Amino acid sequence: MEKIQRFINVLFLTCVLMPVTLFIFPSALAIADGAKGASYLYEFGGPTHWLTVSSDVGNKSGFIEATFKGNTGITIHWLSMLHSFFMILVAVYLVIFIIKRVRLDRTRKQHR
Repeated sequence: MEKIQRFINVLFLTCVLMPVTLFIFPSALAIADGAKGASYLYEFGGPTHWLTVSSDVGNKSGFIEATFKGNTGITIHWLSMLHSFFMILVAVYLVIFIIKRVRLDRTRKQHR
């Protein structure tokens, strides 16, 4: 039961960290030349850039500005999002495993 609860906690923490990656990691900028003019593409969402926001105006600095101030479209790359989710899940699980291991070693040294 403890292992299931630990996995649920890691899963919850991963679900919380997924939207946070939109704000932490800087956006990648790409310019697409269309028939009506240039379109600026901002890619957000951690290491795999799973969210693309297109805009007619350049120089958008962050996720809030690019998303809520005059975008022309938003695309979610589902496979990249799933890949990013599993990368964060594994990273969180490893961090928690290392913390538990260090805590266990410290308690063993105190009991000697």
